[in-house]
Amino acid sequence: MRMNRTTVKATRRRITAAAVLALAAALAAACGSAGASTAGGGPPTASIPLATSEGGAGLPGWAVVDMGGSSATYNNFWELFVRPAGSAQWKLATPLGVASNGGLAISSTGTELVAGFQPTQDLTFSPLATATSSAAAWSQASAPVSPGLASVPDALAAGPVGEVLALTHTGEVLLGAHEGGTWTRLTTLRSIADSAAGRACGLTALTAVAFSPAGTPLVGGACTRSGSSGIFELAQGSPAAIALPPSGGPVTVLGLAREAAGPTMALLEHGTGRAATIVAAWLATTTPASATVSGELATGDGTLRSLAMWSNGSAGLVLADGRAETISGPGANWRALPTLPAKAATLALGPAGQLEALTASGDSFEAWQLAATGAAWGQPQHINVAVPYGSSD
Repeated sequence: MRMNRTTVKATRRRITAAAVLALAAALAAACGSAGASTAGGGPPTASIPLATSEGGAGLPGWAVVDMGGSSATYNNFWELFVRPAGSAQWKLATPLGVASNGGLAISSTGTELVAGFQPTQDLTFSPLATATSSAAAWSQASAPVSPGLASVPDALAAGPVGEVLALTHTGEVLLGAHEGGTWTRLTTLRSIADSAAGRACGLTALTAVAFSPAGTPLVGGACTRSGSSGIFELAQGSPAAIALPPSGGPVTVLGLAREAAGPTMALLEHGTGRAATIVAAWLATTTPASATVSGELATGDGTLRSLAMWSNGSAGLVLADGRAETISGPGANWRALPTLPAKAATLALGPAGQLEALTASGDSFEAWQLAATGAAWGQPQHINVAVPYGSSD
């Protein structure tokens, strides 16, 4: 039964080519030593879906979903929704004024969210914005990321003391601050691929960034050779590979997330195609003995529709055949969920930690809550979003 219906009106203003060129002229100074160089060894080649969510019990929830029409005609608009801490209701929270056709990358510190617009059409850099748990007001974050963010869900990683990592579409890893300051290039795809650790894995792409529990930058990638985790620690000196039990085949890091008070979590794809499996790993330290790895989850046709990792070390997947799987934390097994509602975009956690399925179709967003029995989905909320069709022509 539909308990709540909210109509949300929003105005989008597409950045024109002239505006982009004007702002780009100021970016060379704003981006510090990173500049606008494209010498990153080439763009990432791994394909990872952008729909995702963050949050957990007692924390605000954030979700990114694709709405509107066809992406081929730029009539799709990636929208950000927030569920304030303690509230059961989602609301639209997409920052205004920038085209969102290319996607949104988000990273939460628990009390603050950093959001970045991924490149699209004339938008070749990525503006960033920050908001508190209610997203009542957005403020400009650090200088725009230039080149723009990679088209992966974990292209941004916010640290607890104001730092932020950014992965660009040219394969550069940048370090900056939530507010103000400049960007410094930490490394590139080419640099890691040429290192001993990169050569051992056959690194072909960078796919995610995060911080370790000690605050050290971590980078995930795609490896063609067996025996590597695909996760690299950017400590002093050459990048070091994080040791995990060998997969026996190619590995792609699908996502990285630092828990609020615990290890860094990773989702990894082993193998390719119909033989692909997904495992979760929790990295308390960089030593093999302290890393916990889940059992393998077969993906069937190898297609993943969305992934989400939450503050308590749990995660949720939506697969191409309509299946949904969750894992509750270290030592747990993957658990199949009831058949998802139509047009399910991603899973999320409710205010008390209950599972939700978020659907997006055209201008309609719905949040379905899993019943206490775990047998069916109930529908507590519906939101209509005013989609500005044709505004990106």
